[in-house]
Amino acid sequence: MKATSLLVSLLALTLGCSRPAASPQADGTTDSPTVAVTADMGSPHAGDTAPDFDLVDQTGAHVKLTSLRGSVVVVAFVTSYCPFSKAAQPSLVEIAHDYASRGVKVVAVDVKESDEAYREYVGRMPMPFPVLRDADGAVSTSYTPAKAQPGMIDRSQVVVTSKLVIDKQGKIRFFTLLDTQHFDAKLVHLRRALDRVVEET
Repeated sequence: MKATSLLVSLLALTLGCSRPAASPQADGTTDSPTVAVTADMGSPHAGDTAPDFDLVDQTGAHVKLTSLRGSVVVVAFVTSYCPFSKAAQPSLVEIAHDYASRGVKVVAVDVKESDEAYREYVGRMPMPFPVLRDADGAVSTSYTPAKAQPGMIDRSQVVVTSKLVIDKQGKIRFFTLLDTQHFDAKLVHLRRALDRVVEET
């Protein structure tokens, strides 16, 4: 029984945060590349137009992605139970503060959680950006390339901890999946991508 539980936990870490798992080694200082979504995985990927969505944030306001056109946008897919989401949460807040003066908008999408779990994520620290509730996982699924982590049955869970940079025209410029071996808790790679996109515009 213990061996079975260990195997399930290891699979969860390998495939992403599809269930609660042990805390990661999250120093975020590695220069190793994150797991980039490529065209071989299917759409959406870098170069595609980001799928639109209209979700409600923690204040009850609707946020529509296309309404943010004209700004560089960071989209982060998160959950309360994922230790990698938890580890990166302070860095996401820092990015929102650090890049606000450069016109960057940050949006988090909470993937397919209960009201209680959603409130847990939002309640951990002040979040200076919309945290949107994707209650049925439909938006998350629309961001899941068909060939990314094909072993995961619940496709909405594939993008948990994914980060995207979307340019002012609505094109995806950076899109990564969870890399448990080189976890970037400080979001170093996201910052580099943001710097490139912001400097171009």
